[in-house]
Amino acid sequence: MGLSGAAWATLLIPTILAFVVMLLYGFWDRITGKEYYVDEEILAYDEELLREGGK
Repeated sequence: MGLSGAAWATLLIPTILAFVVMLLYGFWDRITGKEYYVDEEILAYDEELLREGGK
């Protein structure tokens, strides 16, 4: 009762893609060189959005 090649692909490809997305999400700050912060009112990039919001 082994799985066929198509069944293995159906199981493994989404799993591998999920791990890749999780890694990208986890290291996005390092990849983009930008840092996120949270305060009571906004969730934004450190300085960039604050400057844009003040215009």
